[in-house]
Order: sequence, then structure tokens, then C-alpha cells
Amino acid sequence: MKSGDIRSSVQALESALLRSDSAGAREILGGSCSPDVPYACISTLIEPALRSIGEQWALGDAALSQIYVSGRICEEYIRSLPVPVSGIREDQPKIGIVVLEDFHTLGKDTVLAALHASGYRVEDYGAGITVPELLELIKRDGIEVLFVSALMLRAALEVRHLMDGIREEKIPIRVIVGGAPFLFDTELWQEVGADAFAHDAAEAVGLVEGGNK
Repeated sequence: MKSGDIRSSVQALESALLRSDSAGAREILGGSCSPDVPYACISTLIEPALRSIGEQWALGDAALSQIYVSGRICEEYIRSLPVPVSGIREDQPKIGIVVLEDFHTLGKDTVLAALHASGYRVEDYGAGITVPELLELIKRDGIEVLFVSALMLRAALEVRHLMDGIREEKIPIRVIVGGAPFLFDTELWQEVGADAFAHDAAEAVGLVEGGNK
């Protein structure tokens, strides 16, 4: 596909996703992508569209719900391809995602949908998990990259205890945090000892692809 055609397709896909137009998005993807090379479709169309929507949310021009629905639409399309999602990316790290302490899951689900839509397999540990429980889970599953979502400050501060436990038990893992407390205080992620902070779902995907930032 020529660069001009790609840009046009990305813009059309982005517009359909922002309208929550699942049928329109699938039509664009189906007409622009080859099922024989699913990852090419992810990298040239889906990721740029989701990244643009994430940037719009950061500027206040899109709603968090639009990011979430966009990710789910793209995830559903990928799962419809004749290739299992777990095989789209080779040599991917073992990724986990969780909400510590509280039960507000929209942020987690948004990142999870974006990761799935980008071809990653993710272990979803759900919400309301305590630090001791989480330490056992990530050790059991050999998690290498862990996303922690927090809506309340109290939950965000629990990351410090998580990082203390990780260091004490010498668990080789990279912890990426996100959520309202970290958006309000852009230095909080460093204060609690996390390895990185993702402003939005698109940035979360970029942090997996680009390593530590």
C-alpha cells in the first residue's frame, strides 16, 4: 500500500473508531489488510489510529471511553483473523496487568484492549488485588512487564510496597504505572519507585515496544 493510501486509511479508520462504528472500521480494515500478514495491518493502520486517538484524549479532544471502545473494536477484528492473537508477535515479553486495591477498571481495560489490539498476549489479574497476592502471581507466571492501574491515590501509593517486595525477592520485572494520581502528579511514578509511567493506552503500547524510557 502506498504511503498516501496508508495515511488515508489510517484517517478513515480513526474516524470510524471515534464514532464507535464497528462495522465501518471492519470494512476499512478488511479492504486495506491482508489476512496473510496480520501484523503488517496492526503496525501500519491499527497502531497509528489508536495512537492518534490517545493523543487526542491527552489534549482533551477525545473521551477515555472512545479509547476503550476503539481498542475493543480493533481487538475483535484481530481475533477474527485466521491467526491466533498469541502468535501475531513473536518473542513478546510475558505481560501482566492489574488494578491494585481498588475496583475501578476502565483505565486497565483500556490499556488491555490496546495491547491486545497491537498483538500482545496479556495476563489480566483483574482488580482489588493486594501487593502480597500480586507478588505471588507475577512470580508464578514469570511476568516480565507489569502494568499497574490506579484511580485512587491510596492505591497508587501501594506501588511503593510492590516495588519494595520486587526488590526484596529479586524479581526480574519492569513495572509501568498509569491512572489519575500519576497524571495529576507527574513525578509520583518515580516517587513510588516504578520503572515507567504511561499517560495513555497508546503510550503503554509504546513502552512495551521501546523498552524502558
